[in-house]
Amino acid sequence: MKGIYSSINKKHRKNRILRAAYWTVRNAAVSTANAFWYLYEIPGSLFDESVRIRFAGNWWPGAANPKVDWLGIFGVLDGQRQKYRVVKSYAPAIEIFSTYSDRKILENSKAKCKIFYTGENVHSACDRSFYAQYADNCVNDVDLSLGFDNISAENYIRYPNWAPRFFPLNSSKDKIKTILDDFKKKHRKTKFCSLVSSHDKSGLRTKIYNEISQIAPIDCPGKLLRNDDTLRDIYNNNKNAYLQQYKFNICPENTISEGYCTEKIFECLYSGCIPVYNGGSRDPEPGIINSNIILWYDYFDEESNRSTFNEIKKLHSDDLRYRSFMEQPFFCDAAVDKIYDMLQRLNNKLRCVCSPQFLYPTHDMKEPYLRKAVLRQKQREERIR
Repeated sequence: MKGIYSSINKKHRKNRILRAAYWTVRNAAVSTANAFWYLYEIPGSLFDESVRIRFAGNWWPGAANPKVDWLGIFGVLDGQRQKYRVVKSYAPAIEIFSTYSDRKILENSKAKCKIFYTGENVHSACDRSFYAQYADNCVNDVDLSLGFDNISAENYIRYPNWAPRFFPLNSSKDKIKTILDDFKKKHRKTKFCSLVSSHDKSGLRTKIYNEISQIAPIDCPGKLLRNDDTLRDIYNNNKNAYLQQYKFNICPENTISEGYCTEKIFECLYSGCIPVYNGGSRDPEPGIINSNIILWYDYFDEESNRSTFNEIKKLHSDDLRYRSFMEQPFFCDAAVDKIYDMLQRLNNKLRCVCSPQFLYPTHDMKEPYLRKAVLRQKQREERIR
């Protein structure tokens, strides 16, 4: 494993250097822009009672949009009847960080509440030079850390990126069960297999493609091995609608690490496809995903790969066998409870770290509007009691 990843790192060394230079220039530009926004936002913030929230560093488009609320933090503040405002720079009370910027931005933050979230594999051998600075998930530097790892820490919650994509933070058990039941909707399968990807750092996706395409043609609408434009031209880049026509979907993780399970396998199952998968474990989400529904493909275990190849061939040629395979439950009996417990832990923790008492303790109440915020919160709690 180390030898292969070593050769991969050498192959991509030039790309990593260029990427590092790109992020250096971009971070400098962001710092300059933040200085401008800091001055611009001062007048409107002097007598503003809103809780100011900042998404620090570089984020994907829409992450700092209150209408998106991917983390659920805006819903928590709404539930506490707190006014909030997303700011670019000036004096945020809550600052949310991720892996797309230098860690010094997090360490130098003066925010009263710091939250770290990663949707990336911070232990990836392929990207080690870039993400290694976040390998500890910043648990000692933030009030709340969210990631893929299984860490025992008071301020850490395992929150893989499939969770916010499929399950709203305030979901009840009934809501979660309804969402999981939607995964079993029947779709008319007219095509064999698809591979939707833009890259192949480890070479495994290309290996799987080359071997399985011996059974029947595989459609690839992404940048990798592109041979199909219908995802863009017909389905308007709706991946779920596109996948619904396929029996199988090749969906290994970008990188491999224990606990690293992304939305890829969930998107595959949601579209009614059988996942041809590789990741940190043959049981990627214990107690949630039924591992028997997964067809495992390995970079090194050729005997296991031959078995998987033969099973795909039989399922594709035998409709009765295919229907029997798809009758299996996609999820374990405990899936609803496990997902609900994870969401409740995060919901409760956000309520704690976003509360006025946490953000503005009495010994730090220098501004009148902060005292008013805490007083209003106490009055609401008294009325509830």
